[in-house]
Amino acid sequence: MVGLDQMREPELIAELRRVADACERLNQEVTRALERQRFSRDAREVAQAGRDEQTLLAELNRLMDRRRAVEGHLMRVRGQLRPLNRDE
Repeated sequence: MVGLDQMREPELIAELRRVADACERLNQEVTRALERQRFSRDAREVAQAGRDEQTLLAELNRLMDRRRAVEGHLMRVRGQLRPLNRDE
């Protein structure tokens, strides 16, 4: 896998779209897990839905970190953000 610092603007935009799509899918899965918790009458299903929600939220958090990293690199490539100096 190519590191973000090696990607050019079109690659960063494509990665940003990929991450945004993955976030949207995870949001939908979180919604379904919440609905299962709220509407299921089976205690085991409710418990599993809670575990699923926690797993999905952790993955969503990881993707949001990735999204922020990609956005930062894209801003740097576009000259909208300068790299920090070591003494700052």
